[in-house]
Parts: sequence; C-alpha cells; structure tokens
Amino acid sequence: RNVPRAEVLWLMRAKEKMVNGRVAEAREILTQAFAANENSQEVWLAAVKLEWENDEYERARMLLSRARERCPADRVFMKSALLERECQRHEDALRLLEEGVARNDKFSKFYMIAGQICAEDLQDVDRARQFYQRGAPEK
Repeated sequence: RNVPRAEVLWLMRAKEKMVNGRVAEAREILTQAFAANENSQEVWLAAVKLEWENDEYERARMLLSRARERCPADRVFMKSALLERECQRHEDALRLLEEGVARNDKFSKFYMIAGQICAEDLQDVDRARQFYQRGAPEK
C-alpha cells in the first residue's frame, strides 16, 4: 500500500493469498492493484488466472474482455483464446486469435494455437494447415 504502483508487490501478495486458498482476499488485493495500476497487463492476467484456476470461467471471460479493451496486448488475446478453447468454444477462440493476428501478425503463437484448435479439437486438418502456413515466416 505504501508503494501503490509497484505491481510486483501486489501480485506477490495476491499470489500468497491464492496459494493458501484465500481467494476472496486475493480478489480484494487485485482490486486494489487495479485501482493503482489500471492498465497493467500483469494485474489483469493475474486476476484472470485467479478466476480461471477456481473454475470461475465467466468471471475470467469478463476480465479478459475488459483487458482486451484497456490493454490489448498479445498475451491478453492469447489467454482469451486459450480460455475459450478450454471451455470448448472453439469458434470463439479462433475469432479471438484472428483479432490478435489483425493487431500483430508477427506473434507466432496466434497461428500455432489456431492450428492446434483446428487439427486437434475440430479435426479440420486443412484449416489447421492454412493457419500454420499463414504463420510460417516467409523466406
């Protein structure tokens, strides 16, 4: 509290509570961290992790939606897609990956994850191949 912008301190404190099963306290700490660091990708993703690991998928989804608006980083789009994949919402995951590609077509993980979803989850090898080819660096 004495160093409100030191996000690492907030994150360490929240993680300690989370590891000890004190989820409500971890949420409160992250709420305070948001107040001091509202556009911090790390704080957003820590809050998402807390909810995701406690099977609060709708809360995690809502947080990721806000994070995509406030700090639209590659990792935020990637985590959004991974959550949708875990929830068996494959087309939503692919849509988020395409949004990520539109923002940064050099982030190879977007293509790899999309290819995995198509090949492994949807059994659509042709579509997977298209993602992998799009993500392959040109020679």
